[in-house]
Amino acid sequence: MRVVTIYGGPRPMGNTATVLGWVEEALRSRGHAVERSDLASLRIGGCSSCYACFASKTEPGCRVEDDANGIFDRMIAADAVVFASPLYMWGIAGPLKQFLDRTCCLVKDFQGPDYASLIAGKPAALIVTCLGPEANNADLVGPQFERWTRYAKLPSLGTWVVSGCSEPSELGDETEREAVELAAKLVATA
Repeated sequence: MRVVTIYGGPRPMGNTATVLGWVEEALRSRGHAVERSDLASLRIGGCSSCYACFASKTEPGCRVEDDANGIFDRMIAADAVVFASPLYMWGIAGPLKQFLDRTCCLVKDFQGPDYASLIAGKPAALIVTCLGPEANNADLVGPQFERWTRYAKLPSLGTWVVSGCSEPSELGDETEREAVELAAKLVATA
């Protein structure tokens, strides 16, 4: 199985990167191919609302020339996708939000009754880390992710919020076990 992970945090050794790394390690230990896209190190522009992508029915067709197009190709070729972001202002971090805005090019004829998605059927999960509690803090990201997965026609494995963490050393064994469980769920669903 091929899994694409998309990391939207700014810290390559932070909480979110650590938790995502545990998921990736669990997948690799089971023989699956994993490729991470670190959005903070890539050039990803915003959607320009040019609608050029509407002209193509079989490929993304995005005219913005940057690193997002390569990620789109990897998502299309993958069997599953895992997104990861720290919590910023009650939502996902800017790099991941900007990238998700661009994924509209992966959905074709959305206004029509039988619209298509170039990534349909691929299980997807979102990992979010935050310092505070989930309630009244990270509780908005889950519904937003669920709406995006419905739009893109992906079976959602949900949003896993890892709350109360300030440094990777504070994450603990239970969080690592939960990361392995998420990897197993991803494999079972694909």
